[in-house]
Amino acid sequence: MLVTVSLLADRPDAIAAVADMRWREWGHPPGSEDPAWWHEITLAEAGREQLPVTFVAMNDVGETLGAVGLDHYDLDERRETTPWVTGMIVRSDLRNEGVGRLLMQHLEQWAAGHAIIDVWVGTELAAGFYQRCGWTLLEVFERGVDDHVSVLTKRMG
Repeated sequence: MLVTVSLLADRPDAIAAVADMRWREWGHPPGSEDPAWWHEITLAEAGREQLPVTFVAMNDVGETLGAVGLDHYDLDERRETTPWVTGMIVRSDLRNEGVGRLLMQHLEQWAAGHAIIDVWVGTELAAGFYQRCGWTLLEVFERGVDDHVSVLTKRMG
């Protein structure tokens, strides 16, 4: 399968599919359950030269496979650091096929090319994925009962 990664700003036809993927994955409490909210956020994160930006992976027949964003912050508890990886999603049937790693490579290249030195990510379930992509685990903190967030970082370029 041929996979291409582009800025979402260059593929506005993929905004609805990215928003739908994110809503299906995270559209339940404590997040927003409103699909329109996910569409608005995805549209707002489709920058080109300044944060926030989003990258989208698509196959050769135009199907959206996944997306990842880079924004000023993601975790209210860690606003002192910036920027943060946001909204990393890969279609569930394509996970562990290299799509996520390809998205991260594009995000990291963009960050390095825009003089961003360090990037952070917070995740509840995917710390291993980020570590396999070369990210370093900094801490794990508890947000609530059975809600632990791993914070990782990586130096760009």
